[in-house]
Order: sequence, then structure tokens, then C-alpha cells
Amino acid sequence: MCDAPVTDMTILLPVSLAAAVAILIALAALICALVFRTRMLIPGEVPDARVTLILPATGPLPGIADLFEELRGQSLRPARLIVAVESEADPAYARVARLKPAYPDLAIELIVAGVSGERAQKCTNILAGLQRLGAVDVYVVLFDADIRPQPWWLAGLIGPLAAGRADIVNAYRWQVPQRTSLATVIGAAIDRGIAVLARIGSNAAVWGGSVAFTRAALDALDLPRILARAVTEDAVIGLEAEALGLRVVTRRGLRLPTPLSGGLVSLWRFTRRQYQLVRLYRPRLWLLASSICTADLLARTTLIIAAFAADAAAARIAVAALVALGLLGSITAELRFAVGRRLGVADPLRFMLAHHALVWSFLPAAAFHASAIWAAFYYSPIVWAHVRSTVERPGRVVGAARSPHSSRPL
Repeated sequence: MCDAPVTDMTILLPVSLAAAVAILIALAALICALVFRTRMLIPGEVPDARVTLILPATGPLPGIADLFEELRGQSLRPARLIVAVESEADPAYARVARLKPAYPDLAIELIVAGVSGERAQKCTNILAGLQRLGAVDVYVVLFDADIRPQPWWLAGLIGPLAAGRADIVNAYRWQVPQRTSLATVIGAAIDRGIAVLARIGSNAAVWGGSVAFTRAALDALDLPRILARAVTEDAVIGLEAEALGLRVVTRRGLRLPTPLSGGLVSLWRFTRRQYQLVRLYRPRLWLLASSICTADLLARTTLIIAAFAADAAAARIAVAALVALGLLGSITAELRFAVGRRLGVADPLRFMLAHHALVWSFLPAAAFHASAIWAAFYYSPIVWAHVRSTVERPGRVVGAARSPHSSRPL
């Protein structure tokens, strides 16, 4: 009889701790989404500026025609577009070559960068594009082929540069599921959570999917030097920008619709690769992310188990915590839906209902996210498109193997 209170406390303490950890993490996610939605502004300025776009591309590029149409519809029209591909055998070459005559106003220049085993092929393509710049190319934008930018995208990137308020201006993607499935709902939930996060650590974080530079910033960065053996461009640019003290601005209104499709396996590989790059270039950030995701997963698992425990007090705490988690998660989801509507990409009802169902299932998204982060502990090799790169720290490519180009979207 005397041991009963001790036994109760040995159950209640870990359950209470798990409840506190899970609720604090969920509350932090809600606050980030609320602050982001409250403070986001859609850029309205249209600077008078000459802008050169560089697009490193590979693969079949199924949505490239849509992208070209969106570039044509920008409030600030680009002066020229340089598309750099690995070789004429790359499906991207034939795809862009067929479309080029239909877009004379984009002044598309299609170039072959050549194969490189010393760095990521994307970096090689970027460096080839940079070699085509001249004195008249005052502002330069690097971007990815899978974004579907709104009309204010380019003006929003260049505005702070032209006004002298920044040296580099950044955007980030906003995943837009092309169908409703477990994979797309999990993928959107994880990536949108990252998209609305407050800054952690360095203010010089850069996303290579959409980033603009002044020519002075490009010259200071010396990309041929810093990308010489790099496995990714954005992390390297961010670290160098931080070291040089360059002013990097990330605008909340520049969250770019990015189609999301594929299954759980392809999503897991993509997520793992992203965290492999974080592990290589920002190890402390990787450690922070893995610690938070692991704590969240363990807390949720503990609460689910405790909800069915024989101890009534522990079960009540667990059930109450799970209800609170569900409510916080649903409110956070609604705030993110509101961000999407503000960005011009409202989610269909079917997807929103599936997202809420995922929130109230408690474990699948947390387990998926944590597993991808844990797997990224092994940061080499990194598989990107058809290239498998062997990498050593700090992100130095020491070898690459290529498979045949895929005829399907990457």
C-alpha cells in the first residue's frame, strides 16, 4: 500500500513531461504561423531595373512552359534568361530548345555547361551561366525550374536591391499538392512548417530556388571559388555571405508555389537529402532540428501509450494533452491555409480535410520527419537527380557517378 503513491508518480511524471514537451512544440509552431501570417506583405513595388535570370536545369522539365508563361507575366519583366544544362543529351536541352522560339520576349539563351565530377552538376550549370554575364547585367537571379512564381516575384526580389537595402534577397517555396495523398499531405505539412519558421541562427540563410544578387555581391562572393567543389550552391553562398557581412533579406511575401507530387519513397528521399545538406553545412542546425523532432515524436508516442494505461490519472493527462495537440495543430493548419490564400494558392477542401486528419492522427508526420532527419546523419553519398556524389566534410565533393537521364519528371 505504501508503494502505491510512488508507482503513481513514476507514471505521472513522464506522462506530464511528455505532455508539456509536445504542447510547447505545437504552441511554438502555432505562434510561428500566426506571426508569419500577421506580418507578411505582398510586395507592391516595381523597380526600374535590368534583371538577368539564370536557370540551372536538368531532366524532362514537364512544367517549364508554365514557368515561361509566368516569367512573361511578371510585373518586372526580365531582360534575358540563361538556361544552363549539362549536355545536349539531357532531356532539358531538347525541351527548352523546342519552346525557345515561342518566347522571343524572354531572350532565352540555352547553353551547355558540360559534365563535372568535381561539384554538383547544378553548381556547374550555375557557373556556366555566370560566365555569360556582361557589364549590363546589373541584377542577377538564380532560380529553380519547379517554381511557379506569382506576378510580383521578380519585382519583390529586386526591390530591396534597387533601393540599396540589401545585397542578396531570398524567397522560399510553398508546396502545392497536385493531388491529395498521404505523401503530399505529409510533405506539405512539413515543408510549410519550415516556410513559416522564424529565423534560427544566421540571418544569412539562402535558398537557391529563388535568390537575387547585386553584381557587387556576386563579385564579392566569388562563386567560381566557393562552388568549386560544392555539393549545393545555397548553403555555401549563405555561409560566405555571412562571413563577408553581406545584407541578406528574406521576404515573407515571396513564398513561391511549387507543385508537389510523388509518393512516400520519393518524398522521404527528398527530405533526407535536404537534411543531409543541413548536416554538412549547418551541423548545429541539424542537431537542433533532430533534437526537436525526436523529442516531439517521443512525447507523442508516450502520450498515445499512456492514454490506454491502467492508471486513470495518467490516462486523463494523456487524453487531455492529445486533444490539446489536435486543437493546436488544426489552428496552425488553418493559419497556414490562410497564408496560402494570401499567396494566391488556396487549398482545395479535400486537401484541407486530409491535413486535419493527419494532425489528429498524431504520429505519421512526426515519425516520417524524424526518420528522414536521423537518416541524414550519414551525409554521403548524396543522390540528386541522376548524379550520386560522394562527399566529405565540409561539403566537398570527392567523386560522382551518373545514371542515365530519366524520361520522367524528377
